[in-house]
Amino acid sequence: MLTLLFCAPAYSMADDVLVSEYRIKAAFLYNFSRFVIWPESTGREHNSFSVCVLGDDPFGKTLDTLEGKKVHELELIVKRIRDPALVTDCQLVYINLPDAGRRSAALSLLRELPVLTVSDFEDFTEQGGIIRFKLMDNKIRFDINIEAARTANLSISSKLLSLATVVGESR
Repeated sequence: MLTLLFCAPAYSMADDVLVSEYRIKAAFLYNFSRFVIWPESTGREHNSFSVCVLGDDPFGKTLDTLEGKKVHELELIVKRIRDPALVTDCQLVYINLPDAGRRSAALSLLRELPVLTVSDFEDFTEQGGIIRFKLMDNKIRFDINIEAARTANLSISSKLLSLATVVGESR
């Protein structure tokens, strides 16, 4: 019995918290997709709505549970991508590139395309990303860069904006 205990993979409460955090973030991604309006033709050529993870995937299988759900009458598919050049076929991209240079290059590539960019990195919205997750008082909150969304030709619902901290708004 002791041998089995020591051979079992270590799984801590911190792992549980991380899994829960990304389960919640996956649900947020799905809801973001429902409260953002893309240009009419977006995704129609493939008859699908692509949610992509660029870089390391912190969601694991959690994101796969969204596969097949409908987003604006299109079937949601999940893609994991390493090469930023391949994200141009995505409608929503979660960017998890720790290297600031690679992250900036990906954002430059996507800036004027109708792609909702989401990440956790602190300076993400300042770099031109659209939505940044942040942890406040053990709750997941988010910032929305409204100017970056306009540049990408995306319209964000006032309901979603009311839940966010809006940044980048010209007054």
